[in-house]
Amino acid sequence: MKGQLEKQEKSPSRPLSKQIKRIWYFFLAIGAMGVMLQDKFLVKEIFWIISISTLLLAFSCAVMFFKKDFELVERVLYTFTTIVLMFVYPHWLDIPAYLTNNYRVVEGVPTEFKYRSPYKAGSYLQVKIQNVELKLPKSVPNSDSEKWFVIRYLPNSKFIMGYKILTKQETQKKQ
Repeated sequence: MKGQLEKQEKSPSRPLSKQIKRIWYFFLAIGAMGVMLQDKFLVKEIFWIISISTLLLAFSCAVMFFKKDFELVERVLYTFTTIVLMFVYPHWLDIPAYLTNNYRVVEGVPTEFKYRSPYKAGSYLQVKIQNVELKLPKSVPNSDSEKWFVIRYLPNSKFIMGYKILTKQETQKKQ
């Protein structure tokens, strides 16, 4: 009888705990998809998908951390995973820079110009200008490797906000 009362008292919070875990996994999946697509598509909405999902992942983790229904091992595991993800994908740190249009700009002819194709992440172009490595979409032709690039990006995540490739004549004037 006493065991049944304990189960009845804990049963309303158990579904809530499961929902919090589901929310955490949902935002983990959404953020992972955004990260995989960021090199394939140069779309500003992907920045928001990654940033907001990371913040909501952290919020749900904080709820798990302070909620008594979760075991200590679960709390530590989810917290550790969330903190690691927040450092690996620092898009959320760039929200103030994005909102204030405080982008970094790098200009010059790339010293590195390599097409990369990591496993399942889609191919992209890696350029290095003034010791800053950035990822551009693979749609940039190889013939542009000697041209002047103007790239606007966010400081922490190096998310590309826009780029321009000057013509050969404009490049000659810049050099």
